[in-house]
Amino acid sequence: MTDAITYARPYAEAAHKIASESSKTDMWMLDLFTLSAAISDSKVKAILASPKVDDSQKIDFLHSLLSSKSKDVKQFLEILLENKKIYFLDSIAELFREMVLADDEILVATIETAYELSSKQKAQLSAKLEKEHNRKIMIEESVNKALIAGIKIHVNNQVIDHSIRFKINTMREQITDR
Repeated sequence: MTDAITYARPYAEAAHKIASESSKTDMWMLDLFTLSAAISDSKVKAILASPKVDDSQKIDFLHSLLSSKSKDVKQFLEILLENKKIYFLDSIAELFREMVLADDEILVATIETAYELSSKQKAQLSAKLEKEHNRKIMIEESVNKALIAGIKIHVNNQVIDHSIRFKINTMREQITDR
């Protein structure tokens, strides 16, 4: 994972710079996430890996999947393919997204719960996290039944785990250490 981020970061930064200068960050984000989803498909991977398909056909194919048809994005794809970094598009897209959110001073809080939160709970949690971190918070929720109950919050490389699963594991460690 860290290797992918290391390889992806300069490309994400370049894309972010181009998108910001042209005021097209929304279009770039949509295109990058569309390409990221496409490249995760095994059939698309097979096309990209095939020596029977030349690079210009690969670029045209990927570019045809996009609604924007941007020349800048097409050139970006050409560079990725030429430098054999096309498979890092998922990391590039995610880093690009983080950069755009940072521009808007928004932190992403990934919330894991055993059951889906109500909109009232999300609003209360968002308000508490905004006050705590002094920034706008965007909540991304994921349901993880393995937590049993409780909540696990990831914000800005910090993890707060108030799940029953964590408490059970902590108790298990205390019992077995004696």
